[in-house]
Amino acid sequence: MKRKVDIVLVVSIVLLGLTLVWLSLDRQPAASSVPPPSPPVRFANEITIRNLTKDLITYTVTPMGSLNAPALKYLRAGGLEKIDERESLVIAYWAAGKEKTAVLNSGMPYCFRSDENEALQIYPGSHMKEDTEDLAPYVPSPMEVAAKMLGMAKVGPKDVVYDLGCGDGRIVILAAQKYRVRGVGVDIDPQRIEEAQAAALKAGVVKLVEFRVGDAMKLDFSPATVLTLYLLPESNALLRPLLESRLKPGSRVVSHNYPIPGWESRQIESATVKDLSQEEHSLFLYRR
Repeated sequence: MKRKVDIVLVVSIVLLGLTLVWLSLDRQPAASSVPPPSPPVRFANEITIRNLTKDLITYTVTPMGSLNAPALKYLRAGGLEKIDERESLVIAYWAAGKEKTAVLNSGMPYCFRSDENEALQIYPGSHMKEDTEDLAPYVPSPMEVAAKMLGMAKVGPKDVVYDLGCGDGRIVILAAQKYRVRGVGVDIDPQRIEEAQAAALKAGVVKLVEFRVGDAMKLDFSPATVLTLYLLPESNALLRPLLESRLKPGSRVVSHNYPIPGWESRQIESATVKDLSQEEHSLFLYRR
């Protein structure tokens, strides 16, 4: 009798186990009911073009590789054009009696402005904001020029160096490395600030420097004793009243390539320096 009970118990346990396994398998979704993975979301990219000149500009745009006729466009002085385009565009415009062309990449900002010869040029822009001044395209100062700028300002241990439109942060980082001084770099472009922060970490000066995304026109740079600029003549003119109201007397300002209009009486030195390609750069030192 006991043997029969044992057999029945074993059989019951086995059946119970098989039932549980079957139930667990039955609760798994069939392969055909699993939804396919969703395709990656594609966000619409914009190409933005600002007109930083005082003239109406006529130009055409054509998608890269397109056989369609170019689209004719007009951009008023101070205007901003936003083009919803996932691919690159070929832009054509007239300057100094000649047709010029350039390729604009999707998701990037650009701006029309006059170059040093007063000829119309399109540059990579620094931001896509309508309420913020675009003071200059991103063109980094060569390291030889950056070193000369700091040397002309006679940076010392008690100085605080600010760089307006700091780009990749090279001037502020160099000041921290060479003179062990504190520095602040400001740029409207978040990508440039990310590059500057990474460079500061690599250089081992993160405790001495700070980089901020911001508009130089709205920045309180009153703590600066040395201010460096690589902007354009009209931008220097726009910034001049702020330099006069925010900087402490005795502060030094070094401008790369372009003087500050109206500050001729404040200029205490000028210099020319060659970069590695032997291109000459003009520097102007002022005292507030």
